[in-house]
Amino acid sequence: MKYVPNILSFMRLIAIIPLMILTPLELPFMIIYVAAGLSDMIDGPIARKFNITSQFGAALDGGADLLFLFTVLFRVGPLIEFSNWLWIWIGTAIAAKLFASVIGYIRHKEIIFLHTYLGKFFMFNLFLFPVYFLFLTPDMILIALLTLVTVVITEDIYINSTSKEVNLDHKGILFQNR
Repeated sequence: MKYVPNILSFMRLIAIIPLMILTPLELPFMIIYVAAGLSDMIDGPIARKFNITSQFGAALDGGADLLFLFTVLFRVGPLIEFSNWLWIWIGTAIAAKLFASVIGYIRHKEIIFLHTYLGKFFMFNLFLFPVYFLFLTPDMILIALLTLVTVVITEDIYINSTSKEVNLDHKGILFQNR
């Protein structure tokens, strides 16, 4: 049981390979996408429930999340017609996320991927984005997701800039960290 959360995160990294090969949004792609998304939802709770969390596991999970996000953006983004100015916002968000990581590395000498409530909420909504296409336009979906991720990244920058010690499971600035 000790290695299950890390295996799930590693499987998410492996899932990137078929996601790069399969046709986006078709059934085989979506099956792997959903399986990878579900693995992200359960790896952290399993680690916490069985008290088998580690800095390596948290970094592996965060890195897998980031690579999974880039892969989906790279594969699905070109298929979605949305306003060109949103690409600037996407690029700015990616640069800001890297900036947050650099701040964490400079201050604490380690790569930090925080697991805040807002970050989890964003990842859950990102996971559901194919469902949102049934109800909303691509611009509406992207504006909502980018607004949310802007708040998440701003929170990450603030936490990485002000925290005296690393707490990868920081609940967020709006929540008491217990």
